[in-house]
Amino acid sequence: MRRFNHTIAIILLTLFAAPILTGCQSLPALRESRAWHGQTPVYATYRFGLLHTELPPGQSIEVVMATARAVLYRQGHTIEEAQVSPQGGRLVALASRNLPYDKIKITTSFEGGGILMTINIDPAEENRSRVVLESILAALGI
Repeated sequence: MRRFNHTIAIILLTLFAAPILTGCQSLPALRESRAWHGQTPVYATYRFGLLHTELPPGQSIEVVMATARAVLYRQGHTIEEAQVSPQGGRLVALASRNLPYDKIKITTSFEGGGILMTINIDPAEENRSRVVLESILAALGI
């Protein structure tokens, strides 16, 4: 019994000490990072595996979603789902086999003066999310 308790204590100590020894770094998917994108530029925040941005006024959801669909299609994705209305849109694209992720989800909604866009890559990958945003903004001329 004593040996069992000793083993449990070592395991717990290892679990608690590991974050301290690695510098208490947070998981990349849980931290928040911000960056500017496009020519305008557009501010985008990545947190909890999602890239959030607000596009400048003057864009319609229909045009943004059609552009996103075309960009993903040109990049070799298969469009699984596409729903668009003047109030919002949802696009789900499956990745080809040679890519390190399974799917990309893009949602848009109209808020006030601009369009809110969220890009979600499964599994979460910040750099790829930002590349997708840059590609969409370039195609829109933003």
